[in-house]
Amino acid sequence: MSERRDKSNKKFMLLSAIGIFMVVDHHTFTAFNILGDFLPYNSFFMPMFVFISGYFNKVDGNTNLWTYLLKKIKTLLIPYVGLSLTVFGLQQLINYIKLGSEMDALPDGYFNYVVKRVVTTGSFGAIAEPMWFVIALFATLMIYAVLKKLLCKVKLWNSFVMFALFVGLHLFVIHLAKNTAFESLESWLVPLKCLFFFPFLELGVIYRDHLEKKHTAMSGTGKIAILFGLLVVNAIRTCYLPMPYDIAFDSIDVLGGFTSPYIVTPLVSSLVGITFWLTVAELVGKQVCESRFVNFMSCNTFWIMGLHITFYNIFNCVLMGINKSIVTLPNFDAETFRETEWYFWALDGNIKIAYVVVGVLGPLGLKWLYDRLCAFVDGRIKSIGSGSEQTIKVLNTLVKPVFAVVLVAAVGLVVMLTKPKVETNELPAGVTDEAGEDEPGVPGQDDQDPDNQDPGNQDPGNQNPDNQDPGNQEPTGKADNNDPKQEVIPEDVSPVYAYLDLAYENDGESADYLVNPCAVKGNETYTVTVTRKDDSEAPQAIDGLSYMGIRLLDDDTSELDIRKLTFPEIKVVCDGVALKVDISGFAPYEDGVILVFFDCYDPDKYGDTEDLTGAETYDFSGKSTVEVSFTVAGVKLK
Repeated sequence: MSERRDKSNKKFMLLSAIGIFMVVDHHTFTAFNILGDFLPYNSFFMPMFVFISGYFNKVDGNTNLWTYLLKKIKTLLIPYVGLSLTVFGLQQLINYIKLGSEMDALPDGYFNYVVKRVVTTGSFGAIAEPMWFVIALFATLMIYAVLKKLLCKVKLWNSFVMFALFVGLHLFVIHLAKNTAFESLESWLVPLKCLFFFPFLELGVIYRDHLEKKHTAMSGTGKIAILFGLLVVNAIRTCYLPMPYDIAFDSIDVLGGFTSPYIVTPLVSSLVGITFWLTVAELVGKQVCESRFVNFMSCNTFWIMGLHITFYNIFNCVLMGINKSIVTLPNFDAETFRETEWYFWALDGNIKIAYVVVGVLGPLGLKWLYDRLCAFVDGRIKSIGSGSEQTIKVLNTLVKPVFAVVLVAAVGLVVMLTKPKVETNELPAGVTDEAGEDEPGVPGQDDQDPDNQDPGNQDPGNQNPDNQDPGNQEPTGKADNNDPKQEVIPEDVSPVYAYLDLAYENDGESADYLVNPCAVKGNETYTVTVTRKDDSEAPQAIDGLSYMGIRLLDDDTSELDIRKLTFPEIKVVCDGVALKVDISGFAPYEDGVILVFFDCYDPDKYGDTEDLTGAETYDFSGKSTVEVSFTVAGVKLK
């Protein structure tokens, strides 16, 4: 454990290091963005890790599945649990440093919540979000192993045939994800993610057995020609797709972010990205083959994957301490840091480089210390064993369970020490609390995950609030202003603007129609109306309407804080018919934008239906007027 591992396959050593660097850089919202304009990181890097696993996968008809299962539990699940406990303990300390007495207690049912997240999305919370991949990879490898062993036994396995079958299943998953509400898929996320990843696992096998020798034998000129050709391919695809960012796909953990209208886009993007960086590794792998740092980084991608966001927060804690006690740091927003694990110091673009460095070196430094500790323990065991191999073997067997017990005890101690005091407010006899009791919050609701964000699709367009007719955008009601926690907002406050977003199809192309912004000045109900007579695009948008959204845009002139805004109620009326509304997506606050998307259904067909999976959305073609009323809550003064 403590000895330095040297990977013999230098090409894949480098490919692993490149992949994990991209993960860290992506989670800083791209400080380096290496060729990201042509090859966005999240258009291929998760499939690339599965491709690497496929390359080294040797499962066949003779594989002992029980032995294979134990090996994967040892190499994937046990480290997953250990790192998750470590991250959870560090998160408690970080929250205590950030919030002190304002730190929230863990709500009732937190353990059940964590278990549900782990077996669906794959991680227990935002600070450990990238760990979702471990659960998905473990499930993918095990299902693949069982399937391959069975088919190999009856001599029905053929890599190329299976690859074609896996591609079909992959496309089915994307189609399903694009057309089904998340709530309907949540219980099936793990098996669906396996189907999504199967083609890339088999592709790694095919590359090793059939393509690698040809790829390696190519001349340097030929490899450079491949790189150039792939960049051109993606440049053309970027221009052809409705939005440049459509070649990427966010949020594989929840099977979301497939914004391209074509279900084949993620597969093509992944093949282009994997081929490009695999060719780069072929070209320069020999030059870095003796780099101890690259080797150490490649051997410890698991640690970097699980801990880099934690080290972002540790770095922010240091900055917050400096800002509070030593010198005021320009543009450091301690309040925002207290509210999210995804805060980055907005000094300038270059400061993100520091986060990348911390995100890579922090976990590697911790792993180095762990290795030193293991080496020390190993030395002590050999000394105690006095040369007896049997005694040394027994003691070595006991080390990891002892480490696990100590780790769990340390996490428990941290939780106990940082547990906030529960304050009780006794009311006088005969007085009732009309506001009722607050339900315990669900951890992570307000966390902002870059894998779930699509900054490329948050452009409000060229709509100017000053050029819009406010006649149809007056508030029509009030939110629950009897709530004593509801902040009173002055009527003359500078507002934020809410746009109605009509996503529609026009001659086979996807488009967005952002129209009629209304001034949001508080926790109220607002109504926006769109008619065919509004402008020349309105008829196309109504006739081809697929789904609707509301975009709240916060700029520097607004005096309102909408970071925790929610939409308690949304109503849609089309030509006097009140439609059934199903909220299909929500993107939390990011770069001044909050998004909520919803589908509409015929109330005569689906009025009492809870599960709308496969239901046909309402046909707006030929309609004259669409009226959307929405209630906002959680608005505060900045």
